Amino acid sequence: MALIQVKTPFNVELQFEAAPFHFRLFAWLLDLVILIFFSWGMSTFLENVFGSEIAGDFGFTELLLVTPYIMYHVLFEVFNKGQSLGKMALGIQVISASGESATVGQSLLRWLLRFVDFGCIWGGIFMISQNIVLSTILIIGCLIAFVLFVSTPMNQRLGDLVAGTVVVMKRLPYKLSDTIFQDLSFENYTVTFPQVMRLSDKDINIVDHIVKQHNKNQIGRYLENVSVKIKTVLNIETDLPDDMFLETLLRDYNYLSRK
Repeated sequence: MALIQVKTPFNVELQFEAAPFHFRLFAWLLDLVILIFFSWGMSTFLENVFGSEIAGDFGFTELLLVTPYIMYHVLFEVFNKGQSLGKMALGIQVISASGESATVGQSLLRWLLRFVDFGCIWGGIFMISQNIVLSTILIIGCLIAFVLFVSTPMNQRLGDLVAGTVVVMKRLPYKLSDTIFQDLSFENYTVTFPQVMRLSDKDINIVDHIVKQHNKNQIGRYLENVSVKIKTVLNIETDLPDDMFLETLLRDYNYLSRK
């Protein structure tokens, strides 16, 4: 399984699993089934309410039956954190290759290139309309895009390569508790020890490890020694217990690192 290395603001490397081909295929097929059922439901609705002829005259057919096929993926990925309904069901997600959420521009770019990635479908449509040259170009482009897709280490289709995105398993191959990241609400947060930013990433990781070990094994003496050393180096005076002092340092570092 291809792994994507991502560095956090804390200079800690995290890993994401690239979504395998069959996951992406099943997600796409599920999205297609959803669109087909939607089209069937809307077609029935338009026929019963307006009649097919009136619906066509007012443009309802194109709006409600054609537009969803064109806009479905880009709208869901922009407004649903990189996930269509099919991707949600399969537990996969579009993110930037940097590990951050894909931007609107990246989502639009990879959506525009779906025309090439799925050129076989469009090629078949143009083949039916007797446009042999255009259909041949689209089919060849689609085959080239498929070869690129299966040969890239992170299973990126052409749209992903150009947009700088990758589809990953939303399930992380690690626990956030294994890092110094703390999922805290920092609304109206007040920093107690701004001096914490003078510590190196290595120092912070050591502090985090000690706090977690103390919570499990009550290594009080070792905790006290580290706490005294940090207070001396950073010239901090506080009456907080050693464990609370170190935990406060970690929270301050989390907050200041995100600013």
